[in-house]
Amino acid sequence: MKKSTFVKATMGAVLLLTTGIFSVTNVNSSQAHSANQKLRYGQTYKLVNGYDNWQGGYLDTRGRGCSENLLCVSTANNPNRDNGSGSWKILSKTGKTGVVESLDDVYLQNQYEQGAGGYLDTRGRNCSENLLCVSTANNPNRDSGSGTWKIISKNKSSDDLREGQPVQLVNGYGNGQGGYLDTRGRSCNENLLCVSTAAGADRDSGSGTWKFIKQ
Repeated sequence: MKKSTFVKATMGAVLLLTTGIFSVTNVNSSQAHSANQKLRYGQTYKLVNGYDNWQGGYLDTRGRGCSENLLCVSTANNPNRDNGSGSWKILSKTGKTGVVESLDDVYLQNQYEQGAGGYLDTRGRNCSENLLCVSTANNPNRDSGSGTWKIISKNKSSDDLREGQPVQLVNGYGNGQGGYLDTRGRSCNENLLCVSTAAGADRDSGSGTWKFIKQ
């Protein structure tokens, strides 16, 4: 091979390798950036429970008529168990748009059957030996703040709420006395974990901690 041909081939290989590395770096950066996006009103997310090092499953609707409400709520192993049952749209109670901030009051609309899954709600007491029972309701304002949830960041240094960031959700029933969204008990509605509210923020090994993620 002539020297000039060898140099061209070598330069071409280096350029190809460099381009490949640059492409992989860009993909990884894009994925990292996507995973760190701020939560936004009107967007749909999955909610992962933090119990036992994030093995608590995805917030899900399965079954009907729990606590005389619309759909039963539990967690599932699969984020897309049934026709949108594990997807939740964040809506502002006060009409805000754009970025969701820590301490905002929100409604969480279940996307089962294209948004017909109702609003995350508390109704009834002492489910799974916890504070309030959790289900969905047709009305986001069913009873004295029962469908309102305050998202609280566990990162005390920032008001930003981002995908994949640990948060807690406090129910607004009775002027904010509805407890923390929690998992306790197993196999409710033939699903993974039972969902209710607890009086404490971290009742058991991350059971009251959640992450919003896109999938």
